[in-house]
Amino acid sequence: MKIGICDDFAKDRECIKNYCMDLGYGDVHTYSSGEELLDSPEHSSLNLLFLDIELDGINGIQIKNMLERTNPSTFIVFSTTHHELMPDAFGRSVINFLTKPYSEHSIDNCIKRAAFLDRDYYPISIDEATTLPCRDILYLYTDQKYTIFYTEDGTTFSTRKPLKVWAEELKDLGFCPISRSAIINLKHYIKPKNKQAILSGNISLPISRRYKSTLESRFDTYILNMTRFGR
Repeated sequence: MKIGICDDFAKDRECIKNYCMDLGYGDVHTYSSGEELLDSPEHSSLNLLFLDIELDGINGIQIKNMLERTNPSTFIVFSTTHHELMPDAFGRSVINFLTKPYSEHSIDNCIKRAAFLDRDYYPISIDEATTLPCRDILYLYTDQKYTIFYTEDGTTFSTRKPLKVWAEELKDLGFCPISRSAIINLKHYIKPKNKQAILSGNISLPISRRYKSTLESRFDTYILNMTRFGR
């Protein structure tokens, strides 16, 4: 995970950076101003940005608005000592608010939440020409020698990579096999009904008895993580 820290107080920047390093995250970049952040070559590839609202020059709210237009996959954690500024700081990329002083536990929780949410944007390379973010994929289905990807907008893509290979590659990204023929994205799973997995869009796929307990266990874990880190 690539982490950015933008704060005009060096002590606060170093505090967050040290917590990140202690937690095992080494790809950390610090910025003393909004201008320095936006001029940096890596700002467009940050997964998580700890951002002070009260920056001189380009402030945190302005940076948030810019990044939501240009880098929607960058999650933002705002920090401030003034709670009255928080209403202006809400946005689709904002996942948490921190008040100073920081703690390792609060930093750790923010990183874990961003890592969980970042799975939605993780790029799945179906072939050399086609890459999809996880969130767009409803399910995968095997059809003879092909694996077919079914997407939320109704588009399909095929690949010769076997379904069992995809199952291994996608298991940590919120996907779960429900039979020897199908893997579903738990993000779009609604409920089981009459031995069928009901997905968004009223799509139903048969659940094999062999995979019933696997689906229940992984979905319980997914919901637990959504409760802890989701939004």
